[in-house]
Amino acid sequence: MHALRNAIARRPIASYLLIAFASTWAIAPLISVSIGFGLLALFGPALGALVVSWAEGTTGVLRARITDRRHPLRWYSVAFGLPFAVAAIGLLILVASGGTAPGLGAVSAIELVIFVLVVGEEIGWRGFLQPRLRERMAVVPAGLATGVAWTLWHLPIYLAPSAGLAAFATFAWWVIPLAVVMGFVADRTRSSIVIATVMHGAANLATPILLPGVDRAWTLIVTGAIYMALAAIIAVRVAGRPRSVTGAAVALGS
Repeated sequence: MHALRNAIARRPIASYLLIAFASTWAIAPLISVSIGFGLLALFGPALGALVVSWAEGTTGVLRARITDRRHPLRWYSVAFGLPFAVAAIGLLILVASGGTAPGLGAVSAIELVIFVLVVGEEIGWRGFLQPRLRERMAVVPAGLATGVAWTLWHLPIYLAPSAGLAAFATFAWWVIPLAVVMGFVADRTRSSIVIATVMHGAANLATPILLPGVDRAWTLIVTGAIYMALAAIIAVRVAGRPRSVTGAAVALGS
């Protein structure tokens, strides 16, 4: 056990990714049996973060990020409101291009449950991986790297015959720039998992509410382009800042 713990601690990022991917991908084939397995799969990233933090003796840091909810109201407004603003711009583009406004969509009970349970993902992505990458690189590259890992983690869903790699490509187009934007927000909020969970949940709900019934590929491409523009603005804004400044330090100094 001691040797295993040391091995994990020596390679924290690789160990985290291995555990997060393996634990979720092992459950993925069972999602077709019950949605419960899909909800359980959301906690693969959390498991990876908890195991690596245990191996390193840094569980206190992760625990603090999980419970850190004391932030100015503006950050909760950004976390919840920005995804809806992006979806609203998408709706304007739809109407301007000759489409019909679909009205407001309803939110199902399972969507509300998922809004909360994406905390299982955020403990790993914005609570563990993003801060670790920030120790080595600037906020935009860290967000991009987190986004790539986050995208690939979803791959089993898109290997099903009903989905396909084209759907995976459009999902990647959307989620990677979203990860940059979320990484920037995490950087300003001490990697608060509460804030990250609110933003992740809002990103999942915004399109079904404001663009219900609209072609999924269209919504991902259009809203992904908007997130891409936001990511570019962030890149320009943070250009020239020291790479060694960690997300926590930036947040405290902002």
